[in-house]
Order: sequence, then structure tokens, then C-alpha cells
Amino acid sequence: MAELVLTVLKYSVIISIPSSVLVLSMEANKPYLKVLYNNPKMLLRYFSVMFILVPAFALALYFFDIDNRHTWMAVLVISLSPASPGMLKNLNRINGETNISIAWMITAILISVVMLPVNLFIIAKILSFNIDLAIDEVMIKLFIMFLLPMSAGFLICKFIPEKVPGLMKIMGLISRISAVVLTICVLIVAIPVLINKSLLSLGLILAFLMITLGLSLLLELPDEKYGPILAYSVVLRLPAPALVLASINGMTRVFAPDLIAFLLIGFILMTAYSKLFYGRKKQNK
Repeated sequence: MAELVLTVLKYSVIISIPSSVLVLSMEANKPYLKVLYNNPKMLLRYFSVMFILVPAFALALYFFDIDNRHTWMAVLVISLSPASPGMLKNLNRINGETNISIAWMITAILISVVMLPVNLFIIAKILSFNIDLAIDEVMIKLFIMFLLPMSAGFLICKFIPEKVPGLMKIMGLISRISAVVLTICVLIVAIPVLINKSLLSLGLILAFLMITLGLSLLLELPDEKYGPILAYSVVLRLPAPALVLASINGMTRVFAPDLIAFLLIGFILMTAYSKLFYGRKKQNK
């Protein structure tokens, strides 16, 4: 049974993420990179928080909280990852700035290709341990699951726009079905994991996410008119790079429980945040 669930989970991820990214790119129509790059201060703030401040915070916790180093190492690795495509859907629901969100998502993926191995190399030197960076596998995952379908969506919109409505219906249905299957499989795997996790470990991950959420919201105040793009990016991370690195280094069983906890707690936290701060706005409109 366990093997079946893991197999279904694997293939539902392969189908769900690229199909949802393809739909999102066709909805956006184009990447809007100039919109973001014309605001270099905003881009610098996003880069600094996402790829420097948050990983540095996780690294500091690893050093000072010796009793929970396994948890902080998992948090550190996933904190090096770019944002999940689900971030775009969440921002769309609260009427966030779609153009900037799309541009930042693409930029963050490209930046992570450089910053992920650089940060891991620095961390490995600081902590004095050997780690297989597996950059080729990470890049392949990012390319297949994100960059390729998103590029395909933009190209379809540009060269065969008449096909977009039909393709969106088909891919949207595939995306929704695979997402439901993925959610069910994740819950089947995650619930026993979370039950076996200590309350302290779950509390530490929640505290980390809440602090980084607060930091993100504070530092993106100059750009608040665009919505909480940075906040969603920092909390809702793409798990693929972290899972690939854990697998390559034979540490999946060690770090998977904390990675799953990070993803689920992050999802719950941002769902509560959006309902608390944006649900009321929708009701008042």
C-alpha cells in the first residue's frame, strides 16, 4: 500500500505542477519581466530576503539550537529553494499583482540555479561537512517542472493564441484532477509523519515561518500596493530542490518529516493569513 501511494504521489507531482504552471502562464499571457526589472529596489529587497536573510536566519538557529539541529538543517535546505507555483494561485485569490508575481516567480527560479549551489557550498564550508550539491538534477527538475511548461504557455499565447481557450480547459481539468490526487496522497503520507513529530519540532517550524513572514511583510512595505508577493514566496517554497538534495545525500528519511511539516504548516499559515487580512476586504467590496 505504501509503495502504491508513493508511486501515485510521484506521478501526480509530475503531472500536477507542470500542468498548473502551463495554465498559469497562458492566463498571464507573457512573463512581464520588464515590470519587475524597472523596479530594481524592489528586486533587490526580494532577493536579499529570499536568498540571504532567511537562509542566514535558519543557519543561525542551526548553530545556536544544538538540540534541534535536524529540524533546522531541513528548514535551512528548503529555505534555499525558490517559491512554489502555488504562490501565484494564492496571490490571484487575494487580487495580488499578477504581472509582478509572474516576473518574480521566473526570476526567483533563475536566481536559485545560481544561489542554491553557492549557498550550499558556503554552508558546507562553514559547517565543515561534505554534501553532494546535485546541481544537475536540481536544474533538470526546475526546468521540467517549471521553466519548460511556463515557456510553452507564453509561446502558445504568442504564436497560436486561438488555441489558448481550448488548451486551458483541457490542462485546467488535468491540473485540478492531479492536484486532488496529489493532495490526498500527501495527506496519507503526511498525517502519520506529523503524528510522530514532537510538538516542539512543529512549534519551532511554525515559529520560524511566522518570524520570516513578519520580516517579509515588513521589508515589502514600500511595495505593499502589489500585494504580499514576498511573504507568499518566503513561506510557500518549492520542495523539489530540497527533496532532490536529501535523496542524493541519502538523508530522505532524516529530513522528509521536517520538510513535509514545513510545507503543510506554511500552507495552513498562509491560508489563515489570507482569510484574516484579505477575506474581510472581499466582504467589504
